[in-house]
Amino acid sequence: MSAEHYAEEQQNEIEILQSIYPTEFIEESQDPRRFSLTIAVDDDMEELRPCVLQLTVEYTSTYPDELPIFEITLAEEGNDAPIGETDAQLESPDLEYLEQKTREIGEESLGMAMVFTMASNLKEVAVERLGHKTKELKRLREERIQKEIEADAAKFVGTPVTRASFLEWKARFENEMTDAARLAAEAEEKAAGARKPGVKKEDRPTGRQLFEQDKSLAMSDSRFIADGDVSVDSSQFAKDEELSDTSD
Repeated sequence: MSAEHYAEEQQNEIEILQSIYPTEFIEESQDPRRFSLTIAVDDDMEELRPCVLQLTVEYTSTYPDELPIFEITLAEEGNDAPIGETDAQLESPDLEYLEQKTREIGEESLGMAMVFTMASNLKEVAVERLGHKTKELKRLREERIQKEIEADAAKFVGTPVTRASFLEWKARFENEMTDAARLAAEAEEKAAGARKPGVKKEDRPTGRQLFEQDKSLAMSDSRFIADGDVSVDSSQFAKDEELSDTSD
């Protein structure tokens, strides 16, 4: 095939590409023939974060009987959308993978115009690649959420009760109650002593001793004796007790 024939084949393909990609086609050089295609990678079914690739192609002198020189990069514009937790992005390893797949599809098309086929396949493979990465990010998010749910649920799960653990708790509880009762009794005893400072409990006079020491207590009740009631002399009880003690 002559150089003129190769040039004609190349010109025909460029015109077709310009009609298919009226705004995406950018001619960069006439000699050599160099141009780029802007390829939007999106798929509503996959819920992918928008991504824009740029396929730059340079014809060789014997294209299409040999592969063109090409490069795949991220476009300067169209890749600035906010990145969410499950939004996948194409990185350097992904671009290398896309170049490999694009090269393979070009080699299958040797001898015919192949740039449109390469561009179409590039978009399909990029969508597939982003789809796999997006699903993996979603899986990781669900796994993280599940672990957080399980961790929160674990906070409300107590230790299973067994007979041994119950008896251990029961003994500890009874000891605590015994200690609490003892402390309460000691506190009450201290409080009672504090009400009469300096007077010990055993030194306090009994009611009978107070009655015998103060005769006015007996006389003070005489006004309540009605007519016909018998008056009782409490001193006689004291004498009777003394006689009883002597006879013993």
